[in-house]
Amino acid sequence: MIKVTVYTVSEHSSLTEREYIGVVEEANNLLLSFPAPGKVKKVYVSVGQHVKEGQMLAKTDSETLENMHATSLATLRQAEDAWERMTLLYQSGTLPEIQYVEIQTKLEQARASERIAARALAETELRAPQSGVVGKRMMEEGMNVLPDQPVLTLLNTQKSVIKVSIPENEIFDTKMGQFSRVKVGALKHLEVTGKVTEKGVQAHPYTHGYEVKITLDKEIPGLLPGMVCKVFLCNLPVENIVVIPSRAVIPEAFKKGHFVWVLDKENKAHKRAVRLGGIVQGGIKVTEGLSPQDRVIEKGHQRVSQNSKVTVVNE
Repeated sequence: MIKVTVYTVSEHSSLTEREYIGVVEEANNLLLSFPAPGKVKKVYVSVGQHVKEGQMLAKTDSETLENMHATSLATLRQAEDAWERMTLLYQSGTLPEIQYVEIQTKLEQARASERIAARALAETELRAPQSGVVGKRMMEEGMNVLPDQPVLTLLNTQKSVIKVSIPENEIFDTKMGQFSRVKVGALKHLEVTGKVTEKGVQAHPYTHGYEVKITLDKEIPGLLPGMVCKVFLCNLPVENIVVIPSRAVIPEAFKKGHFVWVLDKENKAHKRAVRLGGIVQGGIKVTEGLSPQDRVIEKGHQRVSQNSKVTVVNE
C-alpha cells in the first residue's frame, strides 16, 4: 500500500502588504553659513565627505580679528593688574571708594571687550553642528561671503527616511508606527525595516497622493539620498487565508492549473483543483478549492491516482 504524509488544512492570520515606490531622503538638511562677513581662507571638506559633530569645515580670514582679540586681551590683563594693586590700597584705606569703583568698572569693560573679540574670532570658523554628509558646497577659497549666506549643506544620514506617496483610497489604512519592509536595489536589493513616523494630511494637487515618511530602524552604510527603493507597507486589514506546503501542489499538464490530492475518511485519494494566490510565509496561499480540516497529501503523491487507498504515516 502507498505510504504518504498528510497536511491538515487550517486558516492562518495574514498581514497583507501593499507595495509602493519610495525615495531615500536625509533625516534633515542643514544650511550652514558664517555669522559674520569675510573672505574664505580655507575650505576643509568636499561634497560627499562624512564629517563629525564639531569638526572644522571652513575658515575665513581672521588676521584683523586676531589682532583685535590680542589687544583686548592685553587691555584686560592691564585692568586686572590695576584692580589687584588698587584693591590693596583700598583695603588699607588710602584709596577713595569712588576711584576703586572706577577701577572695577574699567575691569568689567575690559572683560566684556575681550569676550566680544573672542566671539568674533570664533565666528571665523565654521564647524559642523552635527554629524552627517556634505551635500552641497557653495563657496571656494578667496570668495567673499556675507552674514547668513548659505555656503554648505549638511545632510543627516544617520537615520535616513523613505518618502512614499500613498493613494487617497489607501491613506486611511496607513497608521503611525506601522511596520514596513524596504528593498534598496542600488545596494544589491538589501532589505531593511522601518516604521511610519510621518503621515501627510494634505494631498498632492495632481496625483492626489498623501506623503508618508518611514524612518529606518538602523543606520545603513552606503544608503544615500535620492536612491529609489521598493516599500512594502502592512496597511491592509488582517485576513484569514489557507496556506499549504508548496510540495503538496501539483501542476496540471499543458499549464491548465494546479491540483492536490485530498483524502476522505477511508484514506482514499481524490483529485481536487485549486486556485493559488501566491507564495507567502509557510507555503502557498490557496484562494479556492480547499477548506479547513481537509487532509492534503504532502509527501508520497507520485504514485497516487484517483481513489487510491493509502496509508498515512504521520497521524
